[in-house]
Amino acid sequence: MFISMYSRSKHTRNLAGLLLAVMLAAAGYKSYASWSKADLYEQAAKAQEAGHELEAEALFQRASANTAIRYKNEEIDAALNALRPVTELKRTLGSIAGQMHAATQVNDVPTLLQAYESFQQVQTEYASRSEADQKRLAEAEASYRVEEGLAQSFADVKTQLEQSLENGAADKSFDSGNAMQYLLQIPAAYYKDEKTKKQQLNELFKAYDQKRLDALFQTKSFPEVVDETQRLRKFYTAGGVQAEWLLPQFETYAQNALASLLKKNDLTAFISYSKKYQGTKELTDGRPKLSSYIQASIKTQFTRAQQLAAAKKFAEAIDLYTVLNAYQDTSKEAADTEQRWLEADPAQLLRKATGAKADAVFTNVQSAKGAWGAKLAAVGIAADGELVLARLAADQKLDYASAALGKQLAVQALKLSGPLGGGDQQPAVVIEAASKSRRARYVAVSYEPRSAELKTVLDVEADGFAPDRSRPGTLIVDNPTGEAAGRQAYYEFQGGQYVFAKVKSDVLDIALSELPKQKTGAIIRFQCQIASVDGNTAVVRLGNDVVLLSGNVRFRTGPAVVTGTLLEKSAADGKESRERPQGEAGAVPGTKSPAAGSSPVPNREAEVSAKATKQADVPGNADGSPGAGSINGAGPLPDTAPRATRGSGAAAGANQGGATGVPSSAAANTYKIAVIELTQDDGGGFSGRSANRPAQP
Repeated sequence: MFISMYSRSKHTRNLAGLLLAVMLAAAGYKSYASWSKADLYEQAAKAQEAGHELEAEALFQRASANTAIRYKNEEIDAALNALRPVTELKRTLGSIAGQMHAATQVNDVPTLLQAYESFQQVQTEYASRSEADQKRLAEAEASYRVEEGLAQSFADVKTQLEQSLENGAADKSFDSGNAMQYLLQIPAAYYKDEKTKKQQLNELFKAYDQKRLDALFQTKSFPEVVDETQRLRKFYTAGGVQAEWLLPQFETYAQNALASLLKKNDLTAFISYSKKYQGTKELTDGRPKLSSYIQASIKTQFTRAQQLAAAKKFAEAIDLYTVLNAYQDTSKEAADTEQRWLEADPAQLLRKATGAKADAVFTNVQSAKGAWGAKLAAVGIAADGELVLARLAADQKLDYASAALGKQLAVQALKLSGPLGGGDQQPAVVIEAASKSRRARYVAVSYEPRSAELKTVLDVEADGFAPDRSRPGTLIVDNPTGEAAGRQAYYEFQGGQYVFAKVKSDVLDIALSELPKQKTGAIIRFQCQIASVDGNTAVVRLGNDVVLLSGNVRFRTGPAVVTGTLLEKSAADGKESRERPQGEAGAVPGTKSPAAGSSPVPNREAEVSAKATKQADVPGNADGSPGAGSINGAGPLPDTAPRATRGSGAAAGANQGGATGVPSSAAANTYKIAVIELTQDDGGGFSGRSANRPAQP
C-alpha cells in the first residue's frame, strides 16, 4: 500500500513538472511573440516614415500575421490599408516573375509573351500616375527584376529557336512554322530595334525557305507545292514579312513544271495545274510573268486546234477543244469544227446521226446540200449492208433513216440523181448493183419526209434509164429484162413505184414546125398537107421552106400522116447543111443510084423542087396547111384527086404551123425525107396506108 501511494505521488509530481514546463514554454513564446510583433511594428513604422513603402508593407504583413498577442492591431491594419497599392503591385510583379521563370524553363514562348505584355501593361499604367507611384514601381521592379529577367528569357528562347531552324534545314526536318512564328512574336526591343529584327529574320528565313522549297519541289506534287507556298505566303503576310525570295523561287519551279507537261503533250495536267495556280490569289497578285506564260501557251493550243481543223483533222481538233474546255468554254469552237467536219466528210455526218462509233465505216458515201429539206444530207451503206440517209437541219438537229438492201444485192456504185418525176421533187438515191444479164441492176430509193422512211421506187435490171422530161412520172428504161428486152420501155409511177407500162417506139412524133430542130437520120412522124405529087416524090410547104417526100409509096395531094427518115437539110444556095446518112445526094432508100459514067438521068427531086418554088405564090399557110379558098393549099385539086374532108388527122394536119404563108420567089431551105409509111384520107377519113417497109410500133 505504501508503494502504491508512493507511485501515485510520483506520477503527480511528474505531471506537475510537465505542466510547469509547458506553461514556462508558453510564457516564453508569448514573451518572444510579443517582443517580435512589437519589433516588427516598430521597424515597419520607421520604414514607412522613411518612405520605404515596399519594406514597410512587408514588415506590417509579418506583424499582422503574428496573432499571439494583440499588439497595435488597429495601427497595423490601418497601415496595411494605406499600403494596399504596394501589396497589389507586389502581387502583380510576383505573378509576372513566376510566369517568366516557368516559361523560360520549357521555352514556352506564348507564356513568356504573356508575362512581357503584363509587365508592359503595368509600366504603361504607372507611367501616368504620380511620382510616388512611379517610385513605388521602381522599387518593386528592382526587387523582382522583371525587366532583366524578360530580356534574358527572350534572349535564351531566341537562341534556341534559331538553332532549331538551322538544325531542321540541315537534316530536312522542316516544322510547320512554329519556330518562325515565335521568332516573329519576340518583341523588337530584344533585337535592338525593328530594323535589326527584320534584317536578322529575313536572312534566317530566306536560308531556311530555300532548302525547304527545294525539298518541297522534289517530293511533292504541283498542287501540293501550290498549297504549301500559299500557306507560307499567308504566314509571311500575317507576320508583316515581305519574303521577297519566296515567289520568284516558286515561279521558276512552276514554269519549268508546266513547260515539262507541254513537252510531254500532257495538256490536261497543264490546264489543271495552271488553273490551280491562277486560282491562288496570294501567288498571282502583282505577278504577271507566270500568268502571261500560261495564257500564251493556251493561245498556242487554240492556234494548233485551228490548224488541225484547216488540215481537215477534225477529230484531233475537236479532241483538243474538248481538253481546252477545262480552261475556258470552247463549246462554240467545237460546234463550229463539228459542223465543218460534217460538211467536209459526209461519212462523219452518217456516224454522228446514227450514233455509230468513231471508226465505223460507210461505203459509197454521197452528200448533197439543201436536199430532203435539210441543210446538209449524206447517204451511204453501213457495214451491215443497210442504206442510211442522214440529215442535218438548219437548227443543227440530226436525224436519219435506213433501209435494208438485202444480202443478194452486190452494190457497185451509189449516186444521187435529180428528181425522177414521180411526184417527188427531191433527189433519188440510185444504187447500181451487179447484174448477170444487163449492165446493172438499178435500185432507186426515195425519202418520205412525213414518215421519215426510205422507200424503193424502182428495181430493174437494164442497161440504163432516164426520166422522160416530156412526160412527168415516166422513166425511159434501156433494154430492161422482160418483154421489152432489146428495146426501150416506159416505166410509169404507179402505187408508189415505177412499173413497166409499154415498149417505147423508135419513131419520134413531132409537129411539122419542129422539123428544122431535128437531126438528120432521125425517124419522125408528123401531120402535113401534101401540096403536089410527081410520081414517087411529093412536096410539102413549110413557110418558105420545102419538104421533099420520096419513097416507094403512092402519094396524093391533101392531108397526110408521114413517117420517115430525115435524110438531108440543104440551104437555098444548094449547100448541104449535113452529110447524107446513106447513099449519094438525091438517093432515096429502096432506089438505085446512077452508075458512074452512065448517061445523065434527069433529077426528078430538083424538078419537083423547082415546081414547088413556082407554086410558092399560091395562097396558103406557111406550114403547108390549106389556105383560104382551097383544101390542100396547092391550088385547085385535079379532078381525079379525092376531096379531103376535115376531121380526125386532117384537122390536126391543117392546124400545124400556124404561120401565114407569104408569097416568095424561092425556097429558103429544103428538107428531104425518105418516107417509111404514109397514111392519107381516102375520102372517108384516114384509112389508106402504103409503106415501103413494115411500120414501126
